[in-house]
Amino acid sequence: MTLTRRTLLASATVAAMIAGAVAPAAAQDEVTLTIANTQWLDALRGEKLWASVKKFEESHPNIKLEQHTISRNEFNDRLITEMGARQGPDIIIAQDNLFFTLIGADFLIPLDDVTEGVENLNATNDNAVVDGTRYGIGWHRAVYALIFNKSILEKTGADLPTDVDGLIAAAKAANEATGAIGFTGRHSMNEFSPWSQDFLNWAYGYGVELVDDDGNITFDTPEMAQAFEAFKEVYGSGIMPIGDQMSTQRTRFKEQQVAFSIDNSGGSLNIATGGPLPGTDLGSAALPFPNPGAHQQIFLGVNVWSSEEEQAAAKEFLSWLISEEGQLSLRAASGPDALATDVPVTEEFVTANPWATTFAEMAESSRSTLIPGYEMETQSIMRPLMNGLEKVLLNAATTEDALSEAQAEIDADYSN
Repeated sequence: MTLTRRTLLASATVAAMIAGAVAPAAAQDEVTLTIANTQWLDALRGEKLWASVKKFEESHPNIKLEQHTISRNEFNDRLITEMGARQGPDIIIAQDNLFFTLIGADFLIPLDDVTEGVENLNATNDNAVVDGTRYGIGWHRAVYALIFNKSILEKTGADLPTDVDGLIAAAKAANEATGAIGFTGRHSMNEFSPWSQDFLNWAYGYGVELVDDDGNITFDTPEMAQAFEAFKEVYGSGIMPIGDQMSTQRTRFKEQQVAFSIDNSGGSLNIATGGPLPGTDLGSAALPFPNPGAHQQIFLGVNVWSSEEEQAAAKEFLSWLISEEGQLSLRAASGPDALATDVPVTEEFVTANPWATTFAEMAESSRSTLIPGYEMETQSIMRPLMNGLEKVLLNAATTEDALSEAQAEIDADYSN
């Protein structure tokens, strides 16, 4: 799918226009590339991912890689601020909502020369092409599923839940039988960006179509009301640790203190790695909703404010990354996440982490967390919806009033 450039988000104003695509060139002198990625801070997984890309230096001794580390909660705002000041890392590994904000602000350079002649790129790369120009390359595609602690579930005697009522019942049974936290998930505007992506699993799960046939955004629908009410039911059931950040919740899952969660493949790999919960004891299943859920797409892009030498070196790195050598290196650290090419998950990994196969199945029907036709504005469009959901959770508004208010705000800004 080829996207169309739209209005620049207010939070990311253009500091300067791109003078033109940087011509491909080989970096001859020693160059240091900084690479920004929230995953560098993931326990153990971050170390493995970093080691996988550092192998690039073996064949490119004149290019050194350094981490640009920013916490997940600060990542989007920090990068927009840094790049707005004509600074920032040379390579940005960003989820698609931030990625399209950076494109809209003209903060990324074209990368068509990197992929010219490359025939094995898969569909995870498609949305990185805007107005016929490529600005990114696929890093990871993370699909969502219902994950659970097998040992805890066995002790409850409960069936694997297939709907929200079953989830609440099983989570309560787990707490009563073992003292474990029943269910975890993001649930507040303190984690707005990732929460808005997580919530789309609920919205899609209840049949929400975010855009109608005329291209208008549709929040105030019976399907969205169902998703709001289902989330509120779970939130108010007592099975969630209210107020905890997702990083804390994942740590508790890793420590075998949680029965169920809705999480993506990357988060699940983090939970199953380097802790007391073996990968073989982590279970996974389809989401407890009538319809399929969402996936997060992460892209690599190159900073327009980097020097010509740094941009050339960055392109060398990206060319290596999509080569067979680079993809095999990244696969070893990426678990079940889909990569830029169809390099398969290893049999060794699946044996140690049988939960991974569910995520591969979910990927066949999952949907993007970007709003079709409004890819660059998705972040700002989702804010009134999530503000409304938080009001509903805190009993500050009814679902009817919250959706009506969110729809009115969006209509005022985006109605066709």
